[in-house]
Amino acid sequence: MALQKNIGKALRALRSQKGVSQEKLALETGIGRRYMSDIENGRRNVSLEIIEKLADFFEMSASDLVKEIENAAFPPVTQKSLKRWLVEHDYNDSVVFQNPDYVSAVVGVSEEGRVIYSYEKMVWALMMTDGMDYEEAVEFVDFNTIGALPTMGENAPIIMYEVEG
Repeated sequence: MALQKNIGKALRALRSQKGVSQEKLALETGIGRRYMSDIENGRRNVSLEIIEKLADFFEMSASDLVKEIENAAFPPVTQKSLKRWLVEHDYNDSVVFQNPDYVSAVVGVSEEGRVIYSYEKMVWALMMTDGMDYEEAVEFVDFNTIGALPTMGENAPIIMYEVEG
């Protein structure tokens, strides 16, 4: 039952990021409006065919959609909750990016208390929240964010790049 609830949470979050209504999502994926509502409210099981349709709509792989669903089990990180967690764990000097769009890109904290961000999630966040295309978002992250890291000292955030095997 928890998995059904997580699917609903993930779909609502993705819809919100993309700025689309439940009705539009249902229409564009060919999934019935009522069925879509039941999925989002955790009342329906979802087939692999539905997962594939939803992943296509959100322009991601089915495995990335499943990761979003798995992540929905955890409450979203906010800048406030991240900073509170860092202080509670005696990482008072950790540097957190002030751009609120980047909070969704936090993937962890190193042993030294350095906040770890996913490069791809940072780019994705700018595309979803600021309406940038991929190239604009990459340029922004590379110049304004990564370019600023040397000025942030030894507690600067870490940018993690995904490695394809």
